[in-house]
Amino acid sequence: MTKYPKFTLICATTCFVMAALGTKISLAYWASAVNGANANNNGTVNTGTWDRYTTGTAISTCSGLRSFLQSTTSSTYHLTTDLSCPTTNLTNSSKTFSGTFYGNGFTISDISITSGRVGLFYSLSGATIQNLILDNINIGTSSTYSRVNNYTGILAGRINGANTVIQKIRIYNSSAYCRNSYGIGAIAGYATRSTTISNVMLQNVKLDSSSSSCGGLIGRINGASLDISDIYVEGTMKATQGSGGLIGTVDNNSSNVVVVNRAVVYGNTNIQATSYYAGGIVGNNQRNSSSHQLTDIFFTGTLDSTSNRAGTISNNVAMNFTNAWAAQWDSSTIASYSSMTGASAPASNYINSISNLTEVWWNNSLPTIATSGRWIHDIATYLFELKPKV
Repeated sequence: MTKYPKFTLICATTCFVMAALGTKISLAYWASAVNGANANNNGTVNTGTWDRYTTGTAISTCSGLRSFLQSTTSSTYHLTTDLSCPTTNLTNSSKTFSGTFYGNGFTISDISITSGRVGLFYSLSGATIQNLILDNINIGTSSTYSRVNNYTGILAGRINGANTVIQKIRIYNSSAYCRNSYGIGAIAGYATRSTTISNVMLQNVKLDSSSSSCGGLIGRINGASLDISDIYVEGTMKATQGSGGLIGTVDNNSSNVVVVNRAVVYGNTNIQATSYYAGGIVGNNQRNSSSHQLTDIFFTGTLDSTSNRAGTISNNVAMNFTNAWAAQWDSSTIASYSSMTGASAPASNYINSISNLTEVWWNNSLPTIATSGRWIHDIATYLFELKPKV
């Protein structure tokens, strides 16, 4: 299991910040964050902080975490420490969480669920979950998939109540498997009500369905409006059809609306639809709506779909997009963009050399990512990535 070191740095004038990004350590020059420098060479660098809350019930043990995850409650809870829980057994209980859970920047790790439970949380309804790190959380296995023929997610199985808020989440080295068409995703397999998802980073995440609808964030939406912003994804999404970097399948439901602002799906991401419909952002959009809007998005990765039914943005019914870019610098690992039938970034917005992705390029081409304050340029990958600490 890979651990992620945390750094807090105080330095003079300018300095280098070591940022723990997934399985690698990146060295990034962050001069713009220096405050208070003067002729005496003193100043501070803001490396980012996690919000800390002490309201509600404190959770400090694995047994306390288990009791919380297996109860139906609308109360408020907060973590007080990192929890590694390899022996914690979460059973297949149909419980709904509709309260508030503050992770406080702590990590829940080393939980494996093979009993048929569909996620850490069974379902969310009007809940708020924020400031949480998940590491080495595994739902089901490649041999059994999920033993329940239902929706599956790493964080939650489904979202079935309005106004659920998921923000400031990091998911590392985790996986989920399912065998159904309801959907599989890192945040939730299936969403049927309005949900806000912001400031989420996925690294080394594997999602695998032996049926349809696999998305980096949400597997399938049916009657839901999604407001998504500031998302960074690395991992593997695999389904028979409807496989996407952020959303697997958008059903043909008049209530379905997808709005995305600022998303980067990175080059080692592998999006597979073994039958058809693969997309860098949305795998299978079935609803024709002017309300869908994807803005300031960047995709580079492997798209694998039969009959060229793939697109760097979406597939099936086209979606509205503004300021979308795609990159291809390894033709051996990606289908030919020219032969794809799905919605893709304009030809003028394709980048053929990784070295072109300088910080100047990002500032000019995707300025809201470069200036939002939540992202940092990684000179090793040439990408803007979400800061590990939020």
